[in-house]
Amino acid sequence: MRTPALLMTAVLIAAAVVACGSGDSGAVTLWMYPVITDQARSVAFWHRVETGFERESGIDLDVELQPWASRQEKLGAALVAGTGPDVVLLQPDMIPQYVGENVLLPVTDVLAGGRRPFPPRVVEALTVDGQAYGVPLYRTVTTTVYNRKLFAEAGITDLPRTWDEVEAAAPKLAAHGIPVLDYAGSTEETLNLTFYPLLWQAGGRVFTPDGRKSAFASPEGVAALRFLADLEKVHGLPPDAATKRTAVAGDAVATGRAAMAHAMTESAARGVIAAFGAQNVAIGLPLRGRSRVTFGTPGGLSLLRRAKNPDAARKLLAYLMSPSVVGELCAESGYFPPWDGSSPPADQVDRDFAQALPFASAGDNHPQARKVMGLLAPHVQAALLGRATPEQALADAAGEADALLGSGR
Repeated sequence: MRTPALLMTAVLIAAAVVACGSGDSGAVTLWMYPVITDQARSVAFWHRVETGFERESGIDLDVELQPWASRQEKLGAALVAGTGPDVVLLQPDMIPQYVGENVLLPVTDVLAGGRRPFPPRVVEALTVDGQAYGVPLYRTVTTTVYNRKLFAEAGITDLPRTWDEVEAAAPKLAAHGIPVLDYAGSTEETLNLTFYPLLWQAGGRVFTPDGRKSAFASPEGVAALRFLADLEKVHGLPPDAATKRTAVAGDAVATGRAAMAHAMTESAARGVIAAFGAQNVAIGLPLRGRSRVTFGTPGGLSLLRRAKNPDAARKLLAYLMSPSVVGELCAESGYFPPWDGSSPPADQVDRDFAQALPFASAGDNHPQARKVMGLLAPHVQAALLGRATPEQALADAAGEADALLGSGR
């Protein structure tokens, strides 16, 4: 077990050097990420987890706190080198890829032994071919957040709840020099928080139901990208929308440089409230296009096939999914527990975000999800830059994606 001082050192250097864990066959190594954003609180929580699990099981636990940046590349390199963790936090759209590469072991038996059943939609997001490959720890959800003050200054009293209403509000806000909608179009951004919620709201999807081809170049996909392109033309997006990154400090809505966001996290919403006051901020349901839907996902712990001691690792998974550990993790992180109605929301912001949970989607469960996202992102950006029409941008991306899917790689 690491000492708190050593854990803090690992966090501060962003885990640049990947540790291999203990050589003891009874030891377990867990790679965890900044679910708890405050470093000191994260270190303290995982130290409590280490000591609690070791006391209960007699198994040595080594928690490696890793950065979000380049997480797939680092995990892939560790797997090739035969190092890395026994248990790792994965998002649902990462799991099918690793299952296809025979990297993960199923954990359906661990879930079956839990003290509290998980909602089917949570388990399904972590399931491939009828087997669960992730133990849910928490749920996230994004939703629409408004700066009431900016809308009021533009003479808009009814906040836009649909695409049509957003488009109608755009020129009025633009006349005051304010984009109606924040958007981060950098190709380094995850489309889960940018284009995909709009695609889903239009009634579209990323892959065909059989998973053999892409589906985003459909009329629904074109409608989603045209919605953005049309806003861009009337100055309804930030001037640098096509290339900008999401920024915790200097968020466009929090700094008054955009009137609303369509897929904001709860922590970011709290930043807007801190900047403008609760009376000037509204948190609504996800926008409605043809459908009302947003991005939200369970975070799950997966068991690697290369685990030194799978039985010890399964004991760790069972320990971590206990209501007491999950409850404390969610309280520290601000995320929602994976169980429905498991605890009352902490405050009004929590209550507002909880109302969006029924509309949350983790996206298409496909082994090429991340690769296709990487292919699509530059084409979405090209449409925002005016270098391609929405139709041409998505058609070009579909050609690349379908070639990838057809290759079987």
